[in-house]
Amino acid sequence: MKGWIACAFVVATASLAAQTPMKMAITTTEDYSKTMKEVAAQNNALGKAIATPSEADVAAAAAKLETAFKDVQAYWEMKKVDDATTAAKNAVAAAQAITKATGAHDMAAATAGMTTLRAQCASCHMAHRERLPDGSFQIK
Repeated sequence: MKGWIACAFVVATASLAAQTPMKMAITTTEDYSKTMKEVAAQNNALGKAIATPSEADVAAAAAKLETAFKDVQAYWEMKKVDDATTAAKNAVAAAQAITKATGAHDMAAATAGMTTLRAQCASCHMAHRERLPDGSFQIK
């Protein structure tokens, strides 16, 4: 009985969420910078969790990365920057692949997913990030 109640709650919540318009998570360069800092932190957490290995920590980091990269994807779509949008979309897919691999207890596949995800980061950084004289970065 508890299972049915929980299921009904999840369905109702999902239905309500689908009807609620989403607020853009990244609207300023400051928002983008905060998101990139969170991506860096979760990317580090992911690497440590895979090295341990800790499936729960891998799954948690991958879920946070998926959410962050969906926001990044929306940001670049709004700016109409196709290559950055594609990189973010590929990063979302890689985070999802990591979650799936972790659920299947396949840490080799999770590691491959991490490599793919990090390659997306590198390609976008090369094209759209520049280092300032003070050592910080800004979007090109």
